[in-house]
Amino acid sequence: MESLQWARSIMKRKLPKHRVIYNRLKKKSPHIPTITCPAIDEVISRLEKISNGTQILTPRTTKALERKLEKLRVANEKLRDSGIYWNKATKDVIEKFVAQKKRRLF
Repeated sequence: MESLQWARSIMKRKLPKHRVIYNRLKKKSPHIPTITCPAIDEVISRLEKISNGTQILTPRTTKALERKLEKLRVANEKLRDSGIYWNKATKDVIEKFVAQKKRRLF
């Protein structure tokens, strides 16, 4: 019973204003893709094997490399979109903050 009251009291507390703003922005933000380094490493490894002659470039290998690279392209686009979103959101928040400070001075 006591823990339930404690949980309710935490839920009733207001978050600091900066946290509310951040949470609102994060909710609207685009999805950030997972780490792509292993996929890049795999493509490089396969290309090195083909270059060294230890593996031949078959149509199947070509298709597999193409699919990996297309997935990387999509992840890169998502990452770029996310960066653009957060850059604009940050600028907007800073502009609002500066405008409020200027109003207080005058």
